Amino acid sequence: MIAEISAIVAGVNMASNAIKQVAGTADDLSTIGTFLGKLGGAEVELARAQNTGNLSEADAIKAALARKQIKDTMQEVKDIFTISGNGHLYQECMQEMANARKAKQEELARAVVERRKFRAQMTQYALIFMVVLVLVPATVGGLLAWLTNR
Repeated sequence: MIAEISAIVAGVNMASNAIKQVAGTADDLSTIGTFLGKLGGAEVELARAQNTGNLSEADAIKAALARKQIKDTMQEVKDIFTISGNGHLYQECMQEMANARKAKQEELARAVVERRKFRAQMTQYALIFMVVLVLVPATVGGLLAWLTNR
């Protein structure tokens, strides 16, 4: 878990620094989009890691600091979009990020359902195999015993 939180924090730092550099030099807001996506992904991963409840005290502190940095950087990005007269574009980006997260969650939920169905089928097949493995020899043995005792 420590490596995972550290990787998330490193990604947040990289994206934040890149946004600050791009904001000063780029006339093109699409350049910021890539880093905005990375921040959004880091935010989701950070929330997922925190939801597991397995964070050490040091990891919890790192996570809180990373969450604050994400919030501040997202506010800076929003300000960049607003100042450039593209506040509506920021809202569209946020909506698309939310849609992508929702689609990913639905995909993960479908995968969990499929895994459960697969496990249930494998359990049924194993049960059938075990029944066949036990009953067929028992039946043959019983039939042979009956035939030999006649």
